[in-house]
Amino acid sequence: MKSTIINTGEKFILNHEGMESYLAYRRRGEVLDFYSAYVPGSLRGKGLASDLILHGMHYAVLNGLRVRPSHPAVLRFLEINREWEYLTVYSLN
Repeated sequence: MKSTIINTGEKFILNHEGMESYLAYRRRGEVLDFYSAYVPGSLRGKGLASDLILHGMHYAVLNGLRVRPSHPAVLRFLEINREWEYLTVYSLN
C-alpha cells in the first residue's frame, strides 16, 4: 500500500500503521532547512525517513528551492544519494 505524504507548510508528514513520521523544515528565502525528522521506533528500518527526505527533495526541485541538510538523517541520505548534492547549501548566509 502506497502511503501519502502531506505537506503542512512546516513539515512533511507520513502516516503509516496509525503512527506519524515527519520531516520538519523551515523556509529561509529560497532554501528549505531540513532540521528535524522523526520515525517511531517500531517503524524504523522500513525506509520511511528516506521516503520523507526524497519527497522533500522533489518538493524543492519542483519549487526552485535549495536544501540545507541540518538533520543527520538528511546528511546520511545525501551521502548515499549523491545525485541530490547539487541542491544542497550548508549555510544560510
